[in-house]
Amino acid sequence: MRWPLAGTVAMALGALAAPLTGQSRSGEPPRNPNAEPETTIYEGVSVLDGTGAPLMPDMSIVVRDGRIAALAPADELSLEDWPEAEVEEARGLYVIPGLIESHTHLATRADRAAAEFELNRFIYGGVTTVRDMAGDVRALAELQRAALVGEIPAPDIHYAALVAGESFFVDPRTRSSSMGEVPGRVPWLQIVDEETDLAETIALARGTWATGLKTYASIDGPLLARIAVEARRQGIPVWSHTHVGPALPMDVARAGVTSMSHVCSLASAAIPEEVMADALAGRRSGRVDVDLDDPRIDAVLEEMKRQGTVLDATLKVGFFREQMTMARDSAPAPPAPRPDAPPPDPRRRGVRAACSAEESIGLTRRAHEAGVLIAAGTDAPPAPDSEWPALYEELAYLHERVGMSMADVLQAATRNGALTLGLGDEIGTVDEGKYANLVFLEADPTAGVENLKSVHFTLKRGHRFDRAEFELGTRPSRRP
Repeated sequence: MRWPLAGTVAMALGALAAPLTGQSRSGEPPRNPNAEPETTIYEGVSVLDGTGAPLMPDMSIVVRDGRIAALAPADELSLEDWPEAEVEEARGLYVIPGLIESHTHLATRADRAAAEFELNRFIYGGVTTVRDMAGDVRALAELQRAALVGEIPAPDIHYAALVAGESFFVDPRTRSSSMGEVPGRVPWLQIVDEETDLAETIALARGTWATGLKTYASIDGPLLARIAVEARRQGIPVWSHTHVGPALPMDVARAGVTSMSHVCSLASAAIPEEVMADALAGRRSGRVDVDLDDPRIDAVLEEMKRQGTVLDATLKVGFFREQMTMARDSAPAPPAPRPDAPPPDPRRRGVRAACSAEESIGLTRRAHEAGVLIAAGTDAPPAPDSEWPALYEELAYLHERVGMSMADVLQAATRNGALTLGLGDEIGTVDEGKYANLVFLEADPTAGVENLKSVHFTLKRGHRFDRAEFELGTRPSRRP
């Protein structure tokens, strides 16, 4: 039976009359209510809890039914208080919170085999949570369910529903992510403009079980501000590109979004006003050179700090794109566009600040020094035969190039990612009551970024994934 759209929306909006604390997005691990609680004590570990506190040696962690039931010095934890517990001697191991990949794309085009390949690499590599930043929600919801109930080895998956101006939806990725339907006219990819009923739009987005609402492109500052206000009313975070044109970075920061993606686009704050006027009139598009020392960039950073906005820097994708450009420039000329391909629309992206991957390093350093919270997202894949997720490359950039301390790098990959998801009370640090999303390492994580790869095993909601059992396998062929 097909429900009339008006009736569906009415029911969704009616549900919003209750206090809007946000829908449940953390889930609970499946369990038999008649079974005895499962309790394990990991004894004698050194803990770096992700709060910025120093390494805590000789600790014991009690994991009960997928959560951290207790965290205490080993000599202060009485085993008599946990008579049912299985005790695991873990001396010599280091524990950090489960890593969070804050920017990935698992289903730009639905391909279950390819997604499972990536998810397997994530979970055995210490990544217990991923934020998918727009794709085919029909596929993502099924992957999310399979990961949650343990059908596949995978981190927990949280995903976005996307809104953008109409001119954005000529992007071929939107056709891939709504295959069989009309891009811009489905609840996970919606067109917004000044006439849009935002309460309805955001209710429909929430109905896809999205954790966040992503604003992408072709949105002006006043509309973005209205979107953010309505999203807050409905209890769902807004994840925005740093420049959603014509809204510039300061417009995005002032809107009070939860996170801003792509550090290079901060440079768009320095685009000259006359250039923006030409872009808005349709007379200009593409990349423009800007002064990266422009104080307007610093003003955006100050506003982000004031708002508590997290910067999803995505350094990895900048270097990845430069590599792809070099490969493309050295390859034979590509085939001509299909005759039925839509012509490019200069309004879709307007003008963007030119910014190299190397310059993105400097902008991230500047943001960090200004006190802006940094999250670790990649928006790019690792090498096809890599044994490790691309997140480790992002962490290496943050530590070795940006100059962030290992404590700050770890927070970027844990606590700050949890804040971006709106799940800081559930994940992101090693705290009593939170999910037992933990990585047990063989080397000191404070001593260098490479030590984060010394994964002995990973816990996700208390379920164990031993690194010794990891098999990369053969990457599935891309579906036609």
